[in-house]
Amino acid sequence: MRRRRLWFGLAGALLVAPMLHAQCDDPIHADDQPMACGVFGPEVPPEPSPEERKLIELQTRLLKYMAVTAKHKVAGLASYYSRSLEGTLTANGERYRAQRFSAAHLTLPLGCWIEITARATGKKIRVRVNDRGPYAYKFVLDLSWSAAHALGVDIAEDRHVDFRIIGLPGEEPLPEDALPPAAAITAATSW
Repeated sequence: MRRRRLWFGLAGALLVAPMLHAQCDDPIHADDQPMACGVFGPEVPPEPSPEERKLIELQTRLLKYMAVTAKHKVAGLASYYSRSLEGTLTANGERYRAQRFSAAHLTLPLGCWIEITARATGKKIRVRVNDRGPYAYKFVLDLSWSAAHALGVDIAEDRHVDFRIIGLPGEEPLPEDALPPAAAITAATSW
């Protein structure tokens, strides 16, 4: 039994040995370069430049946001808070202020940033989700009065909006010039 293990170990070592030298350019010549390759392994790729690193970080954040977006409803009708709710507590403990840009969504993480585009007017704003709602089935977002007014949702007949996540809780929202068009993200996430 012990001899069998020894033979299998030796056979395995003989099979693996050529693979180790396959990383080198020319394992037959014994000059410095192939020997260095065999000793130190393959060449390490160069460090990315600061611009490339920023692009990689942006792509990583966008992929993370798209994964979160896939779990939530991100298009539909928007409603807005009544002015009589001024000063009441929101779901995250802040006071509702009609003059601030804020929104309520049933499932998005509290504290995340979203960019909303009104279909009727084409206007675009950025708000932070700080409350839960709306609880009426046909609405997907509940906006503060000033946010609804800035989008034109308060007077438009068509209250359809599209939105996308631009920052998760604790993160600063992505800069506007760093984002791809909203249509590209909406098309990629719609089923």
